[in-house]
Parts: sequence; C-alpha cells; structure tokens
Amino acid sequence: MADQPPPYAGPTASSSEPSDDTKPAVLIIGGLGYIGRFLALHLHKNNLACSIRLVDKVLPQLARLAPEFLDACSPSNFLQADASREQSLAKIFTPPASCPRKEYTYVFNCGGETRYSQEDAVYKARSVELSVNLARECARRKTPALVEFSTGQIYKPPNSSTVKSGGCKEDATTKPWTKLAKYKLFAEEELEKLRKTEQLRYVVLRLGHVYGPYDMGYLARGLCLAKVYERKREEMKWLWTKDLRVNTVHVEDVCAAALHAAKWCASPAADQEPAGLDKRTFNIVDQGDTSQGTLTTIFSQLFDLKTGFQGSLISSFARFNMESVVDDVNEEILGPWADLLKDHGITDSGPLSPFMEKELLRDCDLCLDAGRARRVLGWKVEGGREALTVEGVRDVLDSYRRMGWWP
Repeated sequence: MADQPPPYAGPTASSSEPSDDTKPAVLIIGGLGYIGRFLALHLHKNNLACSIRLVDKVLPQLARLAPEFLDACSPSNFLQADASREQSLAKIFTPPASCPRKEYTYVFNCGGETRYSQEDAVYKARSVELSVNLARECARRKTPALVEFSTGQIYKPPNSSTVKSGGCKEDATTKPWTKLAKYKLFAEEELEKLRKTEQLRYVVLRLGHVYGPYDMGYLARGLCLAKVYERKREEMKWLWTKDLRVNTVHVEDVCAAALHAAKWCASPAADQEPAGLDKRTFNIVDQGDTSQGTLTTIFSQLFDLKTGFQGSLISSFARFNMESVVDDVNEEILGPWADLLKDHGITDSGPLSPFMEKELLRDCDLCLDAGRARRVLGWKVEGGREALTVEGVRDVLDSYRRMGWWP
C-alpha cells in the first residue's frame, strides 16, 4: 500500500510546513498543461512534496514555458508518456530512484482533451479512457488520493432563483451543455463506480473558467476579441445579457484547492462522507460571481473600446442560428487579428487567438456555489483574488507581453 500522509485535520489544521519524511510524492498527469504547470510550480516553490513527477505527451522544450516554470518543469521532473495507454501505466506510476517513497501519495489528473467542439471519439479516447485507466491503476495500487479536474459546465443551466441564491451546488441536476462536459461527466461516473467496486480513493473538482498569467482559455479569447474591436474602432457587442454568469477562479487558487482536496481525500474524513458522486465533488470558483457585465466593465477600462449588448432580436436569431453566427464572427475577426500580429512583428502569438467556439457562446449560466469546498476542505481564495478585477486581468495582459505574444 502507498505511504500514507498524515491524517487530515480539517480547516483548523496547522499550516506549518511538513517534515521531509511526511511530504507526499506527487504525480501530475498533463503536467505541462495550463493547470498542471502551475500546480508543479506551486509544489516546487513552497517545497510541498518530496518528489514531483510530470507526465505529458508534449516535451518541455515545446510547451512554451515561461521562465518561472523552468525549474519546476525541468527534464529531471519530466516523463514523456501517454497516460491514456494502459501499457504506459507501469512506467508512469513507478517513482524515480530519487523518490523516498515506493508509490505516489497524490495523483492529479490535469490531462484530457481541453478543446471544444471535437468529435466524440476524441473525448472518449483522450478524456474518458485516460481518467478510467488512471483510476484503475490508482485503485490497484491503493493510491491515497486521485484528484480529477472537471468542469461546472456539467450542470443543467440554473434558473434565475438558483443564480440569485448563489449557483449550482454539487447535488444539482446534471445536464452538460458542452460536449467536453458531457464526457467529463462520463468520466466522473466511472470513477464513482470504481470507488464502489475497487475502493478507489478519488475527489473531483468542478471548475469555473480558470484564468491567470499566460491564460489560454475563455478570458484569453475575450481579450483577443477586445483587441480586434479596438483596432477596428467598433463597439464590442456581446450576445445575451450582462447578467449571464461566467464564474471564474484564478489558477493559483485552483492549485491550492487541489492540495486541500488531496489531503482530504487521503484522510479518514473522506470516509465519513455518505456515498454518492456529489459527496466526492467540490465546486471551485471565486466569490466574485463573474458575469458578462463584469467582463464588459473591465474590458472598457483596459482598452480604448465601447462595449455593449446585442438587442433581444439579434440574440434570439443567434440562439437558433448559432453556427452561422459564429462562422460570421470568426470570418470578421481572424483577418484583423492576423494584421495586428503582422504590424507588431509577431510571428508566434503562442496559444492566443480570438477564434470563437459556438459551444462557449450558448445562453447558459456558468454559476457555481463553492461553499462546500470552503466548509469541508477549508479552502479559500487568497491574495485579493476573491473576484475578477481590472488589476487581475491587467496581470494576464502583462504576462502575454512578457512572452512576446501580445500585439
């Protein structure tokens, strides 16, 4: 059986640094992805692990790592492998010779397909099979904690009363509204089956839109769009309303939540929870209840730009003709974006693009209640990041400039 960490003491536990002989050995699947690299950095700079192993299909030299990640994601910590292939698992789960433990204490699954609007077979192979293979191996090795990253897009879009009361809780009705979320829910359900049949110790984090330095997700698309509309000197009009929720969380707070969740999962406290997927699940968002109105206000302060919303007639048309609307928008913005890059001598804009996915433009509230994570795990947002702010988004833009990505 894998070496056990010290018992979880709950939210009031001492925050003093553990001794070397009690620090966990950590395995991060998808370790060079956005969350994976920040998690490695968090562990490394705070000296929270006796050993860190990053597994990814992409080599560090090709991962566009900013300088602050180079030590945490160094070749000595890295293993190139495809964790969705069963034949790779023995190599992946064997700690390096320098590790003082025989098995990994915590396994974080940051891997899987993160692109939207892919074919079903892509999500089945790269997300569901990956999660299930890792979970079976963790169950076989009696790993104390497997942390699975999921999305709040799995919930049925909440009604207005749920939004006003704080958002979806973990036991809310599930009805995924993106294809990516549909397969994340499949994976979650398979993990719960393995908990029942093979005593898998796991926990799921359902995330809002994750942002932070070098962001390459939802916020990044919006920023690129704003830059294009600024160049065109046109008003940036959004679909739907200012009240549509697009809840957010900073990547550093995601990393803290993941460590809290792993400690809880490996402790007797997790065994005291009643059975059920919702009891192994935690929503992770900040307290800002970010909406489209939040974003328009911030963008108008950061860019020489007017922002507003389309009328109900255009929004109604878009609801029933989303594919053609998105195609028109992409045709309108991709050319000016390319011109912006050319004018500023940028030949590689990294992961940045204003290309819009129709799944992300749906009239669906991403509105989550993270009260359970704060109450049960003792997790909280740190560093003044309780809400998305102008300063927080400016930090994202500054990170793009440091990498030479931003026009």
